[in-house]
Amino acid sequence: MPSLKAIFFDLDNTLVDCSTADIRTYEILASIARDKVRGINSPALINHFQKQLINVPFDPEKQIPVHPWRTILWTKALKSENIDDIDLAEKLNIAFHRERLAFYTFIYGSQKMLKKLLKLYTCVIITNGDSEIQRPKLKACKAQKYFSHIIVGGEEPYEKPHPSIFKKACEMAKCKPESAIIIGDSLETDIKGGLDAGLASTIWINPKNKPIPEKGPVPHYQAVSVLELPLIIQHIQQQQQ
Repeated sequence: MPSLKAIFFDLDNTLVDCSTADIRTYEILASIARDKVRGINSPALINHFQKQLINVPFDPEKQIPVHPWRTILWTKALKSENIDDIDLAEKLNIAFHRERLAFYTFIYGSQKMLKKLLKLYTCVIITNGDSEIQRPKLKACKAQKYFSHIIVGGEEPYEKPHPSIFKKACEMAKCKPESAIIIGDSLETDIKGGLDAGLASTIWINPKNKPIPEKGPVPHYQAVSVLELPLIIQHIQQQQQ
């Protein structure tokens, strides 16, 4: 096996604990809704929006830009509570993105780890998602300080798990796939993509110790946190000897 030259990182729920950021954000949004509408069932409102955000985060027809689209999601969530208020929907959407970014930071301890890794390897972020959403996130956590290159899937012809985005990462890192590894929280995008692209190793962030689905992509390694990466790299290098 060739020596390790590059490390590819997912962003959301790999380098950043999005669940904690979301919890704090939704608490603020619930408070805004209660201030604007007396007696509103804010938990039901938030729950309705969350379900829509998971199911249709972007316009399926790709006609409506992401921010107007998510205002529509808030409008629908409000209507589910018998509230027809486009102005409030717009305010909630603006607050959603503003507050989310305020809490969007790298996991404690990861910056120190990344500085050390960057001295030894070419480090690349490969994140799926719309540029209007992902670029502000990357700016909020100052990702440019810790990475050689950043690839946003929404700016590419294909997102993860398509092999082309991994090929681009390898070209940017000036390495062959067998000299690169990927770490991420998604079996279907990060791990499957890394396996299909022929990367040396794939590392699945699995904090809740979920079982690997039958017939699902099987990672080379599993980790509770990205902070375990140096130990895994050490093991990979031992296997190369």
